[in-house]
Amino acid sequence: MGFDLSAADAERFARGVSDELGGYAALDELAPTDASGSVAVRDVRAPGEDEDPHNAYITAFSMESGDGDADGPLSGVDVAVKDNLAVAGVPMTCGSRVFEGVVPRRNASIVDRLLSAAARIVGKTNMDELAYGPTSETSAFGPVTNPADGSRVAGGSSSGSAAAVAEGSADLALGSDTGGSVRIPASFCGVVGFKPSWGAVPRDGFVDLAYTLDHVGTLAPDVETAALGFDVIGGYDARDPSSALAREIPVGECASGLTDAPDPADLSLGVPEELLSDHVSEEVRERFRDAVATLESAGATVESVRLPTVEDAVYVWNAITNVEFAAALRRNGLPLERQGPFDTARYDAASARQSAAGVGFGDVVKERALVGAALLDRYDGRHYTRARNVCSTLKAEFEAALDGRDALVSPTMPVVAPEVGAWRPHEYDDADGGESLDVPLAYNTRPMDLAGVPGVTVPDGDDDGDALPVGVQFVAGSYEDAELLRIARTFERVRDGDA
Repeated sequence: MGFDLSAADAERFARGVSDELGGYAALDELAPTDASGSVAVRDVRAPGEDEDPHNAYITAFSMESGDGDADGPLSGVDVAVKDNLAVAGVPMTCGSRVFEGVVPRRNASIVDRLLSAAARIVGKTNMDELAYGPTSETSAFGPVTNPADGSRVAGGSSSGSAAAVAEGSADLALGSDTGGSVRIPASFCGVVGFKPSWGAVPRDGFVDLAYTLDHVGTLAPDVETAALGFDVIGGYDARDPSSALAREIPVGECASGLTDAPDPADLSLGVPEELLSDHVSEEVRERFRDAVATLESAGATVESVRLPTVEDAVYVWNAITNVEFAAALRRNGLPLERQGPFDTARYDAASARQSAAGVGFGDVVKERALVGAALLDRYDGRHYTRARNVCSTLKAEFEAALDGRDALVSPTMPVVAPEVGAWRPHEYDDADGGESLDVPLAYNTRPMDLAGVPGVTVPDGDDDGDALPVGVQFVAGSYEDAELLRIARTFERVRDGDA
C-alpha cells in the first residue's frame, strides 16, 4: 500500500492482519449456493466451419426457459449473445483462451429477461479479446469474416453478433459498446446496431472493459427488432446501480412507439462537421450525402453543427478505458461497482485462470493494460480525472448541437470494412486499399460512449452491384432512446421508399 512503517509497526500490523484473516473463512459457508434455476442448456458445442462459415460463434447451443411465456414478445426469435455475458452452463471466454473452462452457474440478468420473453438463445458469439478491438482480429478464436464479403472483417468487438444477424443464423443479437463495438460491426455487416443511453441496460453478469463507458445494445436486421430487443433487456435491475437511469426511458414501449415515427418533413437534423471531415473516405462520404439528400427530398431539414471536442476524443477515451481496464485486470475482474448477488463459482474460476494463464493474453490486451497501469502508477491517475471532466464538456456540446434539433446524423464508420489482415491499431486502409491513414476506426463512434448518449446505425440501403455496407448513424440526447429509434425508423421508411 506504500505505507512507511517502522520494523516494529510492520510486525505489529502483520500479526493483526494474520489474526483477522482466519475469520473470513466463514463466508464460504454463509454465502448462498450458486444456482441456474430451471433453465436447461442443450447441445453445447464448438461449431464447425460448415455450421459457422464466418466464425461468428465461439459456442453454439440451444436454451429456452421452461417457465417462459410461449406467447412472449420474443417468441420464435433466435437470439445470439456476445461471449462477455454469462449464460448458465455455457463457457464464457470473452474471446480469450485465458478464460477457457470458465462456466457460469447463473445467467446475466438480461439473459433471464430474454428467456422470460420466450426467446430461444442459440449461441455465444465471437468477439475481440476482452472486447478490445474494432475488427475481431484480436480474438483468440480467430477473426470473424464479413457475410457481405468473406475476405473482409466483420468489425468489432461485437463481431460475431453482427455476422450472425447478417448471415441469418440469429434474428437478434446482443453486443456491448464501449467505443463503438455494437455500431462498428453493424455498419460493416449491413445491419442495425443500437447503443442505448448509458445505464439503460443492466450489466449484471457482464465482464467490463471500462465500467463507466460500457453499454449493452442490440443488433438486428431492422429497427423494429432492435427496439423489441431493447424493450426486453432494458430497465432497472437492483444488481446494477447504474441501471437506475433507465427509469427515465419508456422501456417496454419503444417497439410499439415506432408506429408513431415522425414524418420526415417534421425532422430537423444536424451533421457534425467533425464526423464528416477528411478522415472519411470518398466512397463513404458520397453515400452518406446521398442518404442525407434522400431525407431532405422527403422534407427533412439538415444543417451543419459543431462538436469541437471530438477532435481530441481519442485520448480522452484512451485515458478512461485503459485506466479502468488495467484496474479491472489487477483485481481479476472483481465487480466492486455492483451489489450482487454474484456467481461466485464463475468469479473464482476466472480469477484462478487469470492468475495461472494471464500471460496468454494477446498483445493488444497486454499493451493497453500496461498503458493504463502507467497512467495509474506513474502519473497517479491525473489523466483519468481530467478525461472524465472532458466527458462533461463533450456531453454539453452534444446538448448544444441538439438544441432545436431532433437528432444528429453522420457516417457510422469512415471507411467500408477493411480486408482481413489490413488493419493495425490506430490505422486503417482507405476504401481502395491504398494509403494507410492514421485515424482510429472508432473515430465517429467513441464520442457517444464518452457522453453516454444513445446512437443507432442503420444501413444506407445502397445494395447496387458489389457495394459493401455503409451505415448511417443517428444520435439523440441522453434518455431520448425511444425518440431516437423512431427517427431511425423514419429513415428506414424514407430509404425504402415507404414515406
